[in-house]
Amino acid sequence: MNRPSNEDASPLRRHAADALRRARKLPVGHDRNDLRQLAMGLLWLERRGFVATLEDPATGLRIMKDLQS
Repeated sequence: MNRPSNEDASPLRRHAADALRRARKLPVGHDRNDLRQLAMGLLWLERRGFVATLEDPATGLRIMKDLQS
């Protein structure tokens, strides 16, 4: 079975996956639930077509150059 590449995922999906990975390392409790709810919210936004926007255009240019290399 081919697993999808992390590069193919949207920034929201990558952020959600990172939050879920961090949540798995925590003991059961409020902090773990907060991270899980954050991830679910990010996935909800992605399913509805929201995209991450950058506040600073210079940061966006730097990120695009990093992705291309």
